[in-house]
Amino acid sequence: MPKVDVTDKGVIDRPPQEVFRAVLNEYSGVTHWMPALQSKLRGNISVDCVGAICDVTAGSRGMSTHFFLEVTKLVTNELIEFELGGDFVGTETWTFEPFDNKTKVQLRWVGATNRLLLSLFSPFVDVAKMHSNAIQQGFVACNSYLCKK
Repeated sequence: MPKVDVTDKGVIDRPPQEVFRAVLNEYSGVTHWMPALQSKLRGNISVDCVGAICDVTAGSRGMSTHFFLEVTKLVTNELIEFELGGDFVGTETWTFEPFDNKTKVQLRWVGATNRLLLSLFSPFVDVAKMHSNAIQQGFVACNSYLCKK
């Protein structure tokens, strides 16, 4: 299982409470602004509660991956931490920092592939770079989505 530790940063032109809520809404399936990502809440625990689980399908280069995110820690408008399982395992930590009525957003993913095919292709595919590209596109899409509201 190839290990990945990647951090992406961006600035979104809205305050942290809006960005925080937009990320939770995206993972629960309420919105669909993140390119190549489909997500939905599993069960009846609200996404803003520890223990909530979201099922995610992500697509890139003609391949789909399936994983789930379980909320393990929340600090309203500041931090969301997930545990990942499925095709990828590890943790995903979102932080939201106020900055001149905008938000400095950061996503750190520490984990590994957990699917044989992904592991076999990993010497030829830069998983960290693909993840980073998708997240940077997501930051742009989130900014667009929130600024149009």
